[in-house]
Amino acid sequence: MKKIILIITTSLLVVSAYAQNNTQNEYKEWKPTQDEYTNFDIGKYTTPDIVRNQLDFNFDFRSYSSRSNDSNPDTDRKYENSNFTGNISSFFSRYVNTRKKISSLTGNLSLEGNYQSWKDKQTFTNNNSANIDNNSSSFQQNPSLVLSWSNKWYFSELIFMDYGINGKISHNFRHEKRKNQSEDIDQKQKELSLNITPQLGIGYGRIENVRDARQAVYIANALSKNSVLTRNLSDDELFELSQIISTVKNKRFFDSRLRLIEEISTVDSFFVDKNLLADNGAAYFTTLYDMWQYGDLFSRRSGYEISFLIRPYHYSHQNVKYTPIMQDVINNSNQHIISLNFSYEKPFKLNWQHSLAAEVSGSLGSNSDQYKETNYNYKNNAKYKGFSAYTNYSLGYYPNTRTNIRVSASQQMSKNIYDDKRNYTNYYSMISANLYYYFSPNLRLSSSYWFTYMQNRNKEDVGFFYNSNRFSSLFNIQLTYSIF
Repeated sequence: MKKIILIITTSLLVVSAYAQNNTQNEYKEWKPTQDEYTNFDIGKYTTPDIVRNQLDFNFDFRSYSSRSNDSNPDTDRKYENSNFTGNISSFFSRYVNTRKKISSLTGNLSLEGNYQSWKDKQTFTNNNSANIDNNSSSFQQNPSLVLSWSNKWYFSELIFMDYGINGKISHNFRHEKRKNQSEDIDQKQKELSLNITPQLGIGYGRIENVRDARQAVYIANALSKNSVLTRNLSDDELFELSQIISTVKNKRFFDSRLRLIEEISTVDSFFVDKNLLADNGAAYFTTLYDMWQYGDLFSRRSGYEISFLIRPYHYSHQNVKYTPIMQDVINNSNQHIISLNFSYEKPFKLNWQHSLAAEVSGSLGSNSDQYKETNYNYKNNAKYKGFSAYTNYSLGYYPNTRTNIRVSASQQMSKNIYDDKRNYTNYYSMISANLYYYFSPNLRLSSSYWFTYMQNRNKEDVGFFYNSNRFSSLFNIQLTYSIF
């Protein structure tokens, strides 16, 4: 697996380098020493009033495998799992950024299919003759709709109110087959889920989107390398060009030709009005066109935020029906959550990005479970207190306009304590690597590899506990096409 990942990563980098050298008329982005604007700090850019809309269609394929060894005083268990998943989804977003407000509205409609197989071997240490071997498979379909609305309203330059709501509805169909020494099961399951979470809070700081400033540097540097400018741009001129780029992108046309004509004409007017052009022929326009198409493909951000948030009522409903064994399971849960959040983004020497996020939260919650069968009806209610902490660091590298490589490390811990003295403690660690490559501004190939370690320490009744240690890995290839 590691060899496959290395080969794919190397191949994409080679393709990226080749494509850049062929589309950009012999100047070499791969050599940062040729950059005329290495000292320009894109992190100081401030965005003008903008409105951005985006609609993506996504085709996704994933493979997953894991192995684990678990033990408690009565049982040893070995578990192997493999998984194949395909997904077709659409994603819409509307982003508004002004000095008074940063607002985001997103929606995601997904149609996912999954095939999974696993082997499970259990040995009961208090009875050496008792072993259980399971061989199972399942097929699953899961259509879902996710909506998210968030707002930051600024009272002053850095103090803001944070409010919004998240919601999800999904319907899951699952067909499972299981076979072992004592049973042969063929079962179907239908599940309806609903989640709603409003939030309200206050914060300090501001994180700016500086992607357009990076594109301005790409354009100025590319034109300089092609010797079509009379002089280099000053920092003030780069800032002005960045704001022009941000403003012209507010205009949206369903006819992409009209949109491109408007955008290129606006940027061209800037260079003409400043008397910056030594040559406005083919080399100038093809370079400008190329950098406009590929210069803003990756998000770049700068700044920090610290916020205190309240999620006054996180509500979750789940209803699961089983056939041919008739069973109806209904779960309702709610949480009241408070959290302290910190985010930090820092562009470094144009081609690098530091990202840090951390969160500490506490909660009060309750679960209500109801089981209905032909001759059986059971209800259960439980209340609990929860605590969790999370941190993530990412380092991004942007060697050219088409390619982004990102490595990340994260750690999460959570603990729930129930009124009946049960408690559950979970630890989660992850190291990941991601590679993105654009064939065109609308067509993106991405691949990722995750390696995770999960540790569970659960205490049920007096004298009984459950400990689990699990290592897993995930390799993913994804192709995304953006409509506009």
